[in-house]
Amino acid sequence: MNNYLLDVNIILDYYSVSRSKAFPKSVEVFKKALTVNNFYISSSSLDNIAYLKANYLRDEYGDSSSKRKFLAAQIVKYLVENFKIAKTPSYLEIDYEDIEDSQIIASAQAVNAKVITRDEKMLQKYDNIALSPEEFLNINSKQNIDFANLKKQYFMYQPELEAEMDIVLNNTAYIMGDAVRELETNLQEFTGAKYAITCSSGTDALLLAMMALDIKPGDEIITTPFTFIATAETIAFLGAKPVFVDIDEKTYNMDVTKIEEVITSKTKAIIAVSLYGQPCDIDALEQLKIKHSKLKIIIDGAQSFGSTYKDKTDSNLGDISTTSFFPAKPLGCFGDGGAVFTNDEVLATKMKSLRVHGQSKRYHHKYIGMGGRMDTLQCAIVNVKLKYYEKDLALRQEVASKYTQTIGAEASASQIILPTVDKNCTSAWAQYSVRVKNRDKVQTKLKEKGIPTAVHYPMPLHLQECFKYLGYKKGDFPISERVSEEIMSLPMNPYLSDEEIKYIAGNL
Repeated sequence: MNNYLLDVNIILDYYSVSRSKAFPKSVEVFKKALTVNNFYISSSSLDNIAYLKANYLRDEYGDSSSKRKFLAAQIVKYLVENFKIAKTPSYLEIDYEDIEDSQIIASAQAVNAKVITRDEKMLQKYDNIALSPEEFLNINSKQNIDFANLKKQYFMYQPELEAEMDIVLNNTAYIMGDAVRELETNLQEFTGAKYAITCSSGTDALLLAMMALDIKPGDEIITTPFTFIATAETIAFLGAKPVFVDIDEKTYNMDVTKIEEVITSKTKAIIAVSLYGQPCDIDALEQLKIKHSKLKIIIDGAQSFGSTYKDKTDSNLGDISTTSFFPAKPLGCFGDGGAVFTNDEVLATKMKSLRVHGQSKRYHHKYIGMGGRMDTLQCAIVNVKLKYYEKDLALRQEVASKYTQTIGAEASASQIILPTVDKNCTSAWAQYSVRVKNRDKVQTKLKEKGIPTAVHYPMPLHLQECFKYLGYKKGDFPISERVSEEIMSLPMNPYLSDEEIKYIAGNL
């Protein structure tokens, strides 16, 4: 989704009877701007709008300046309440021939926006950033669906995000600042886990978990081959051996009935991936842990923060649970970030030490650790988003339900396998993934219609070149292989409209 900034002339066209008749396209643009969250007005324009509007009202109210100023002020108040305000940045490059245009262009550049204007001089001079109303309406007449719609979420929470980021920048405590401790406390409250420890990424969260459990070279860890490479990559990174079991064909999570047969004396842990947003069968894993007393359970919840298993969040399951705050995750920051969760004080203390190079106190190192801290700025961002996360989860559930209902009603639905959520689980719906037999053809068709798709994941890990040394071959995990050839993720975010969902379903 692109950002746009309205020039003063577009706003005044809307609020003037004579100008609205002369420039109907400006009115159409303004009305469109009121229905979405990606339109800005420059802070430098507000006084100018009030001044000019008060003058335009002179014909109607004569010299009654108080009445004119009051009405003009009400218009500005309405604009502030209904549009994002783009600050005029300090790095403004001033064109002294037209300072007002310089301010508007600088404000637009600060928020990566295009300016919509009727000013011919601006259109010619800034042709790379300025659009006429006609050009804007032509561009936006085409359907163009955003896969994750991170921009819209940013627009929604922008004032709070900017305020919290300014606090961090002004305090200059960029590493382990106040926002880090605040986020960890808030994550504990949200998940019910006794300990939440932020870290530098979802990948490093897995490393911290295994290092805390003393995973050593030669140890074996059981996991799924149908996941992002970080799950098994981190096992191999520590010198341990990834041992794969196939997946359940409905949930795409690890088939827990296949785990027992690959447990050996070297097996130290199971990494259960909560794929696409829903947890694995935790009860079955706990039964295996009882039977094999030294077995540990790690939850790779990179895609599932906020999901539940039997009403318990998946961040509060297993010996250690991990998550990722990668921007495209359901709860994402503006870079890399992650967290580990546990109810074990000893493990929590050790992971806190491991993420700062194994320090027990400054320059005293108890363990071989890592530089795995999540920086203060990213923690501040997640703190803001976490306040609205329950609402976002509910919206994701609504979108998923509408997808299922709408796709199921289409004539072609028999050719599509829809996602399944186990009765014991709720999903965070990181992805809405369907299976189709002719995936390349379907993806091409959808792309032509302005509908983006993604494949998570096109090749199971046991067939990746980097894991060739494990000795697996094609056919060893047939369900993972079949699903990887058919799976396709549709646009998924909390802000998909009913019209967009219907459009996507109708083109499958």
